Amino acid sequence: EIIRGLTDAGFYKPSPIQLKAIPLGRFGVDLVAQAKSGTGKTCVLAVIILENLNLAVATTQAVVVAPTREIAVQIRDVICTIGQYMERLRCDFFIGGMPVNADKNKLAKTHVAVGTPGRLLSLMRGGKTRDLFRSVRIVVLDEADQLLGSEFAVQMSSIMALMPKRRQTITLSATYTDATIELAKSMMNDPHVLRISADTPSLEGVRQFY
Repeated sequence: EIIRGLTDAGFYKPSPIQLKAIPLGRFGVDLVAQAKSGTGKTCVLAVIILENLNLAVATTQAVVVAPTREIAVQIRDVICTIGQYMERLRCDFFIGGMPVNADKNKLAKTHVAVGTPGRLLSLMRGGKTRDLFRSVRIVVLDEADQLLGSEFAVQMSSIMALMPKRRQTITLSATYTDATIELAKSMMNDPHVLRISADTPSLEGVRQFY
């Protein structure tokens, strides 16, 4: 079903970041991934998440954090397109400016929650909705350089602290500073750094996977 969805989404030949990151993600590796814009990083997170969902269980199993409402909506659309042939798949966005009560109702039925830091944090701090995050197994930070910067640092620290300890964590970005890489790694378990440049991909701290 995922391959059919990828074709419909216009993905025919995997990019270098997709070739390197998706196999690692499928193994459950915590990953700091860097590649320039337009190389298909959203596809990376979509495939890794979709391949790890248990659609027989109506629980929130993956959370994607995005810095803006527009990016959150775009990510949701990509995941829904790639996963359109997966029966019972539910993926929704959770962003500021939308009714909170409606978001609480959606969250109880969704497998993949894509949202902005402020709205996700408000849901995580809610009474009943807090419990809905206990089944999360994958957390992805898209545009991680922004999310781990000064504007969102406090919110992201709170979000990650409230997530289950046993989880896979992935960060994706076109750029990282040394500080944001270290902050990302501090939120992970045995993290690996994947950099895709114009010349050659590099893997730091990655064991051999076959």
